[in-house]
Amino acid sequence: MERGEAVALAALELLTPAETADLKPGDVAEMAEAAALLAESVPRTTPSTAARSRLMSRVAAWEALKPLADVRPYDGLWINGGAPGVDIRRLFRDKATGRTTMLVRMEPGVSFPAHYHHDDEQCYILKGDVRWGDLVYEEGDFVAMSKNTTHPVIHSAGGNLLLIIAGNNEFVHA
Repeated sequence: MERGEAVALAALELLTPAETADLKPGDVAEMAEAAALLAESVPRTTPSTAARSRLMSRVAAWEALKPLADVRPYDGLWINGGAPGVDIRRLFRDKATGRTTMLVRMEPGVSFPAHYHHDDEQCYILKGDVRWGDLVYEEGDFVAMSKNTTHPVIHSAGGNLLLIIAGNNEFVHA
């Protein structure tokens, strides 16, 4: 992302704090002021009845198809996943079943402790590697673990990014 684009997105509060860390606060404030002035310069108008009707139809259609989750790259933060160097970003949690879809990332050389699976767990390796024992899974691999099993210590040699769908209380240490 170019610096000017980053400043503009930060001014509109569309970046995370980590993404704005290298930006000058004065540049962001100046861009925010320019955006406010631009918004004020547009004359206020009342939409035609036809335009208002089309807009309200689109709003109603969106409400009818409103997704259960709508996560964008700038939404939400990564949180510690229970071990140093392991972070989790929750994408969706089904309140009725406790099933959670999340991204997990591990830094190179990090291990995650053994844990018990209270429900089936599905894992797709988006980037990097994940290992336990002699097993090695790499980018593009998929593995599913059964309910009521204990997962041994997981390790990543080069770091990873995983898409995991897991049941309630999934990461309880064994």
